Amino acid sequence: MIAIKNIKTTVKEKKIDTIVKEQAFDENSWELESKIEAKTKPTSIRLSSRTINRAKFFANIYHQRGYQSWLKRVIEDRINTEYELYKRLKKHTDH
Repeated sequence: MIAIKNIKTTVKEKKIDTIVKEQAFDENSWELESKIEAKTKPTSIRLSSRTINRAKFFANIYHQRGYQSWLKRVIEDRINTEYELYKRLKKHTDH
């Protein structure tokens, strides 16, 4: 294996590397293969410059990494709230 230059590794990392190398070809050391599916699919929404600027403003106020993270949180919160209200309304009308 080729060593990468200019990368500092700790003693703990070196021990882990040694263990992984020793177990690399031992099938009993590895877990069964599992499939992981993305929980979300990327999408796009066109917003006006005014809305984006306001989203950037609020993202900054709420200390979010960026306006897209803030928008995602707002949208998910709103959808979850609407869904809970829907369930309550449906439960109320079913009785």
